[in-house]
Amino acid sequence: MYRLLLVDDEPNILNAQRRCLSGIPASRLGGEALRIETFTSPRAALDRCEETEFDLIITDYRMPEMNGVEFLTSLVATQPDVPRMIVSGLADRDAIIAAVNQGRLTRFMEKPWSDEALQDAVATILVGRGSHGSESFGQRAATELERRHLEEESPGITHVERESDGSIHLDLDDFDS
Repeated sequence: MYRLLLVDDEPNILNAQRRCLSGIPASRLGGEALRIETFTSPRAALDRCEETEFDLIITDYRMPEMNGVEFLTSLVATQPDVPRMIVSGLADRDAIIAAVNQGRLTRFMEKPWSDEALQDAVATILVGRGSHGSESFGQRAATELERRHLEEESPGITHVERESDGSIHLDLDDFDS
């Protein structure tokens, strides 16, 4: 079972996210089910994180008690390896950079989100994580997640042809205008 923590100060957003993510079939999660906990208070969510380990934490950026970066940064001490995601419509470039650097952000998604995109992101993060919790999320999962996104946007872009010595083969005909 994968444990998901959702944090947003708006109950309607939490309900919409829960509905969306509850729709991910177990077959997309390696046969595992999702257990979703929601909090409108980042402080209450932090308390819960001291008691329970989660496989993925999703938070809003702008909340009254603390912003998403502060929330995620506070989690580094208690859950350093858990993947972190911000879903927000009100974050600027500097906030996203701070989330990546300080809060160890795995993924950022804008509101309003596409249900399919949110489900895909969550399934990719959880399944890419391996045997939920027995190993560190690590850089390999983040790299694989990025590779999948690039491949979705531009099919074939991640295919690399190598020469026998390991160098990358470039077909210069592909670069002609």
